[in-house]
Amino acid sequence: MTGIAYGHRIGIRVTDASVLDSVARCLPPGWKPAARPLVDSMYSLVVGGEGPKVRRFNVLYRSTTRVARSLDLDSVLDTLKGDLKLHIAGFASSRVFVHAGVVGWRGRAIVLPGRTYAGKSTLVAALLRAGAKYYSDEYAVLDRRGRVHPFP
Repeated sequence: MTGIAYGHRIGIRVTDASVLDSVARCLPPGWKPAARPLVDSMYSLVVGGEGPKVRRFNVLYRSTTRVARSLDLDSVLDTLKGDLKLHIAGFASSRVFVHAGVVGWRGRAIVLPGRTYAGKSTLVAALLRAGAKYYSDEYAVLDRRGRVHPFP
């Protein structure tokens, strides 16, 4: 499957078509199918499983780099989901991603940048209880005009 998210074209290929629905659930916000097979980045998922007297690992690659290896397919799919988001954030051509929580308040955006486990999600939740509008607890997505866009 090929798609585009925030201006970055990504391909994902699998060795077992039966996992395509599970892979589709890993796609990042903003993903749209691409009509052309040209990609900027390629992911490959080698699906393992049980064979006679052997257990084969599920292995995920981004280009030629091994990203995950596990007997548990769900953990490899979780890694795919997280890596796709991080990869899109780093290579998006049409947006700037800032690691931050974001809420809307009285027609304005409040951007709360911070490291992982700094309390961004907790603060976003508290602001939502106070009446703010949810945009994201992971990334502030900014366009060329400085406008903030949701990233669920």
